[in-house]
Amino acid sequence: MATPFSTRRFIEDPAIIKQVLDRCKIIHIGLQDTNRIYVVPTNYGYTYENGHITFYTHGATQGLKWELMQKHPNVGFEIDTGFELVDGGEVACNYSNAYASIIGSGTASLITDIEEKKRIINNIMMVQAGKSFTFTDAMVERLGIAKIEVEEFACKSGYLYEK
Repeated sequence: MATPFSTRRFIEDPAIIKQVLDRCKIIHIGLQDTNRIYVVPTNYGYTYENGHITFYTHGATQGLKWELMQKHPNVGFEIDTGFELVDGGEVACNYSNAYASIIGSGTASLITDIEEKKRIINNIMMVQAGKSFTFTDAMVERLGIAKIEVEEFACKSGYLYEK
């Protein structure tokens, strides 16, 4: 795992990491283009087993996101719970934010197998909607599914999950 600047906010407890993964709903994926970085927010699903995260995302099979994932599969990502102001009273330096986030990097790949697509889109729906659905081959055939195998990550929290 990468170490954030402020190690006192670094979260290693797998139960808390899972809570952060469950609480967040949008992943921001940083993709490399020739002269720029392209960041795209999207819904996600995930698996978290033995300290390893795999993210899943979906969308149309055309567009810059898919083109860049194929061209440059190394990606960066960020998820966060949103931020809530912590009131510092009359001293500006005492203000802060309550939040939790996971940032990291990994390798993206596009999924083409129909049965795997069904399993993954159901995972995404469980994370996003909290329930399972049945998908036909026709429903997922033209759906773009990407998998991001996370190679390193850091989970960080300010005031939400104190040690």
